[in-house]
Amino acid sequence: MKVAIPSSSNTEDAKMDGRFGRCTYFCIYDSEKDTLEFVNNPAVNARGGAGFQAVEFLINKEVKVVIVPQLGPNADGVLKRGNVEVFQGENISVKELIEKWKNNALSKV
Repeated sequence: MKVAIPSSSNTEDAKMDGRFGRCTYFCIYDSEKDTLEFVNNPAVNARGGAGFQAVEFLINKEVKVVIVPQLGPNADGVLKRGNVEVFQGENISVKELIEKWKNNALSKV
């Protein structure tokens, strides 16, 4: 299963970015392979609809879970229609967030 987290940089020690649709990177954790991949967010400079564009990008990357600081209504709706689970993140590193997700220590949104 693939899990995406908006990230402030491209390392596992990076904090979760406070912006979902306009984050610089997404950290994508593959739970089956136990690997991390950092990808540039193509919606970072979008004039409008950044959340929607970011969600479409993640769905195309086969992401099934997102851990977020907050979501706008458009992004939330697209995630729900795409059957992507949403969990509330915290201002900690992406590595710590992944561990919390693995241990069922995050709240579903």
